[in-house]
Amino acid sequence: MKTMHPRLRISSLAAVIIGFAFSLLHGPSQAQQPIYDIVFKQSRVIDPETKLDAIRDVGISGKKIAAVSTESLKGKLEIDAKGKVLGPGFIDLHVHGVNVPTFWIQAFDGVTTALELEAGGFPIKKAYANAAKLRLPLNYGFSASWVGARLSVADGIKDMDGTLETATKYFGWPKWSKLLPPNQSAEVVKLVEQEMLDGGIGIGVVTGYAPETNREEYVALANLAAKYDVPTYTHLRAKNTYEPSGAVEGFVELLGVAAGTGARMHICHINSTSLKKIVDVIPLIEKAQGKKLLVTTEAYPFGAGSTVIGAPFLRPENLPQVGITSSNIYYLKTKEYVANDARLNELRKQDPGGTIVVHYLDEKKPEEMKYIDSAILFQDTMIASDAMPYAINGKEIKDEQWPLPELAYSHPRTAATFTTVLARYVRDQQSMSLIDVFRRGSLLPANLVATASNQAKFKGRIQPGMDADIIVFDLNKVEPRADYENPRQPSQGMDYVMVNGQFVIREGNLLKDSRPGEALMSTLNTKPN
Repeated sequence: MKTMHPRLRISSLAAVIIGFAFSLLHGPSQAQQPIYDIVFKQSRVIDPETKLDAIRDVGISGKKIAAVSTESLKGKLEIDAKGKVLGPGFIDLHVHGVNVPTFWIQAFDGVTTALELEAGGFPIKKAYANAAKLRLPLNYGFSASWVGARLSVADGIKDMDGTLETATKYFGWPKWSKLLPPNQSAEVVKLVEQEMLDGGIGIGVVTGYAPETNREEYVALANLAAKYDVPTYTHLRAKNTYEPSGAVEGFVELLGVAAGTGARMHICHINSTSLKKIVDVIPLIEKAQGKKLLVTTEAYPFGAGSTVIGAPFLRPENLPQVGITSSNIYYLKTKEYVANDARLNELRKQDPGGTIVVHYLDEKKPEEMKYIDSAILFQDTMIASDAMPYAINGKEIKDEQWPLPELAYSHPRTAATFTTVLARYVRDQQSMSLIDVFRRGSLLPANLVATASNQAKFKGRIQPGMDADIIVFDLNKVEPRADYENPRQPSQGMDYVMVNGQFVIREGNLLKDSRPGEALMSTLNTKPN
């Protein structure tokens, strides 16, 4: 057998070493490159956590983002995304329409995760079970519902099915919204705790619909949230523009409880809770955050709100304090602007859970738009829609109809919250950057929910290992189309919406059979942190 000359042996070894070093420096050869399921080619990738804003290829494998690369990636499906923005799908913290048609229209608004955290679901196990049966196209989740617990304890309601539709049916019952004896109040708190342990992502507390309820109970709920280090989501107790029971009072209560308990306390829709008092409450929140209080906020970019007609602040005698009259209230079931106080009282008695749109601020007037702008642009305000389900004659549309039927009605915020922010504040005003809109609409909501649900830690980011919840759009073509006259028009401009690695919207078209939505649930141990 012929032996290799020592010099040849050394040079061969050197070649191997050099080749290995070259592969480390320059990556795998074309033959060795992984083949991803889907690759978005040459998009403008925005990752709000790392502040990445650059042209990249993004590779998807299964449900996960597998690569974000300056190098060209190979995929079984390759999508030319040049000239388009690619970012994490929006996480909407405040959604009441948990059904397929509402989620479809939210997908056109760039939403990939829609959470019912203000009102929550009760009982929580039924809320999640019902949602799972619907095969939803977007991710979903619920908080533990304080309203549900109170209806159960105070009014003895036993047929709650986990839906807001059923809960609002009982909003007119006499006891849940009043002061309770200490033993019953303690029972409510105990039931809320069990609901959290059964899956609720924090605690939904709508004191604005029950302003006469126990103050000590509100403190107890905050202490419970602090015990487990999860958020409360509060619709503030008071919202009036004018005192007594003014907006400042509502904010001061929450800030005081946050300071006294150390709880994470999220303020729902500061735009509609503060109205023209936003200039007074923003400094309070800012200083509280500066003192390291765990207080967060959200807003939507509209001057009208939507709620149930039986809300306490809509009693005729309270309307002057809010700065409106009965004629500012639009009752969806009969498509009427309420003519007078007598008609308002009649509707409140007949249908306390009936959905309305309330026109507080005129978006056509710059002097009133400034209040909306202040709420949206306040530091770290998250974007959340308060999306209401679409209804016909007061009946929620649950059938999987697309397009939505002509008589369907809801607030336009359901269809156009995030695209309005993109078009108005990012593109047209340039008062918000792309990184900031994804931070406010994706990353900050993910971080808030992640205190209660580990699943949220994998959302709101464009990084390897994160969930492939992705939206791709041309910023110049994004247009919100829903308005108060026609709120069922889906927004334009979302070319691709992906949830857990599956397309819900592809090339601008809805894929009705795509149902990749998964539940986000609490991951609390039976013992507190």
